[in-house]
Amino acid sequence: MTSHHGNVLLRRHLCQRLSDYYSQPSNKVVGSIDYDFISRIPSGIQSCDAANVSYHQKSESPTRSHGPINFSALWGEWHWRRTYKRVYSEQKGMWLTPCELFTPHYSNILANFVCSSMKNSLNNLRDRRIDSCETFEVVELGGGRGTNANALLNYMKENHRAMYDRLERYTIYDTSPTLHELQREVLISNNNDVRVHADKIKLVNVDLMNIAEGSSPFLTQSNIPTSVIALELLDNLPHDKVGRCMESLDILQAVVIPTNTSDHSSLSSLKSKKSESFVPLNDRLLHNILSMAPGLYAPLVSQGPRWVPTVALGVLLALFDCRPNTSLVFADFDWLPRPDDTLGPALAEPAEGDPLVTDMSGKDHACYLTPPPSSLCDILFPTDFGRLAAFVQRIIDKSPRQFPLSVFSMKQNEFLLKYGHSEVDHTQSWLTGYSPLIHDFANCSVLEVSPQSISKNNRGL
Repeated sequence: MTSHHGNVLLRRHLCQRLSDYYSQPSNKVVGSIDYDFISRIPSGIQSCDAANVSYHQKSESPTRSHGPINFSALWGEWHWRRTYKRVYSEQKGMWLTPCELFTPHYSNILANFVCSSMKNSLNNLRDRRIDSCETFEVVELGGGRGTNANALLNYMKENHRAMYDRLERYTIYDTSPTLHELQREVLISNNNDVRVHADKIKLVNVDLMNIAEGSSPFLTQSNIPTSVIALELLDNLPHDKVGRCMESLDILQAVVIPTNTSDHSSLSSLKSKKSESFVPLNDRLLHNILSMAPGLYAPLVSQGPRWVPTVALGVLLALFDCRPNTSLVFADFDWLPRPDDTLGPALAEPAEGDPLVTDMSGKDHACYLTPPPSSLCDILFPTDFGRLAAFVQRIIDKSPRQFPLSVFSMKQNEFLLKYGHSEVDHTQSWLTGYSPLIHDFANCSVLEVSPQSISKNNRGL
């Protein structure tokens, strides 16, 4: 939404900043572990150096090899902390996601969830005799480097072969053109080398904000059971900021406007100056979301402004509209630390759920308006999973269901233990039992939506 005055709806401003960031080469965005670096690490952990970590081998003794980290060789939490610091400093990119760090264990657990939820969905459809569907789909929103999709499908093929054969399609929707191309190389083909799961994969390069707003097509309308995965996606989706007018109590939406100055600044610097303002609510998507759940995201006057995950909620509305038989798992940050020493003063009004803004040099900024337009920045929002779960429950309650769905919000470690206790065991220290997969990353939560089983048995699955 751009008015003739040059005002830009806040989420559109953020969308452009994030689009610029994710248009960088893929190795500058989502991190990956440098296994060539790992292979040069000396073997032996007797020195208690963080660099002396073994990697995936049957032998209990540390070895030098290419592959995922052998977490069982760690001596406990202190060893993990030093190891993580060393690996993170050598990784290729700005961030290392749990999927990359804990491969393949993290993705194996997600595969267990997919198979469990899809078995229930298929059996429910068969028992209700609603549909003769024998296949299902998986959708990943924001596929990163393709690591999760590849590991998940590998695990399904080896450990859930019947479900793998019933998988009709694995579709990845991603906003980043560079990550989209990397996913093609990893999952479909690279230099005429066709990948093992290529016939299952479909890649779509699309802005999720356009899906949320209804201006880009999404999934086809179907009753086919569909499992949806989003890993550290919510934090990077554009948000809106809303407040209340103290006089009328009407809801206001934030916009970004050019700022005119009276000094003798150059034309280029004038163009770079922006400020935030609040205007009467007139955005259709934001209005629909606040009307649907006024008690969840519309703040009281006394509470001050609040960030609303408009794009995430819009995508969820579209998802359940076109795929009523959906299960999903969204994993992300439920809390983010305060920025380190920030560059510049805050130019926007503080609000509940303020993002962490970090540039490519690792410097934090006071707010989303502080970095100059030419500065590429990652903008990370924390997610209130309790509110998100309540919103999804309202979507489900307002539309007819062929069979009941359960909605849960939980800490990430609870979800991982629920669907992959044996995988967690593989990440435990041989000495202390410490597992960074469940004992670290305490600021991560999961939204789970899964079908309640109404089937009396699991015939054929």
